[in-house]
Amino acid sequence: MSTVIEFTVPASSCALGRSLGGDPDALLELDRVVPTDDTVMPFFWVWHLDPEAFLAAAETEDAIERITVVDRVEDGALFAARWNREAARTLFAIVRSGGTLLDARATSEEWHFEIRFDDRAATTEFRTFCDERDVPLSLTRISTSVSPETERYGLTAEQREALSVAYRRGYFEEPRRATLGDVAEELGISARAVAGRLRRGQATLLERTGLAASPP
Repeated sequence: MSTVIEFTVPASSCALGRSLGGDPDALLELDRVVPTDDTVMPFFWVWHLDPEAFLAAAETEDAIERITVVDRVEDGALFAARWNREAARTLFAIVRSGGTLLDARATSEEWHFEIRFDDRAATTEFRTFCDERDVPLSLTRISTSVSPETERYGLTAEQREALSVAYRRGYFEEPRRATLGDVAEELGISARAVAGRLRRGQATLLERTGLAASPP
C-alpha cells in the first residue's frame, strides 16, 4: 500500500527557494517527474522572475552542481538542474528513502512537496532522515491509496480527488457552477494547488487514454 505525504519547507532552507529571492510574485513549479539515480527534480519552471537573476543566484548554491536554461516563454523559463545529493538535504532525503516526487512548487516564502512512498516504513525512514539532518519540514497531509483506477490511469490520489470534487461541484460545466476557490475550500488547500492537480491530472488522463497522441 503506497503512502502519499504532503509537507512544506521554508524557502530559505532550500537552494532554489533562496534563489527566488524576496519577490512575492516569483513561483517555481516542477515540470515533470523523472526519477533517476542522478536527480529527483531535473526540470522545473520559474515564473515572474528574471531568468538570468535566478540563474546567477542558483549557481552560487552548493546543492546545485549544474543549472541551465532549457527554454524561455512569456514571463517564465524552464530550467534543468543536476544536484549535489549531500548538500541538497530535502531532495537527497527523497532519493535515499525511495520516494517519487509527484509535485513540488515554491514561492519566496515556502516549498510545498507531494511525495509517494511504497509503504509507511519508507515514509518513516524519510521523516527520520529529515529530522537527523535538521530539515524543517511541516507535514500537512498523509494518505494511502490502492485504487485500481489510480493504477490504471496513473492518477495520484490527490489528483483523482481534485478531479472528482471539481466534476461534482460543476467546475467543468458551461457555464461553471463552481470556481477554483470553491473546489479549494472543499479540499482544504489553495486554489493554486487545485489548479496544479487538475492540470496534471487531465494531462495524465490524456496520455493514458491515448488522446494525447497525434491524430492519424
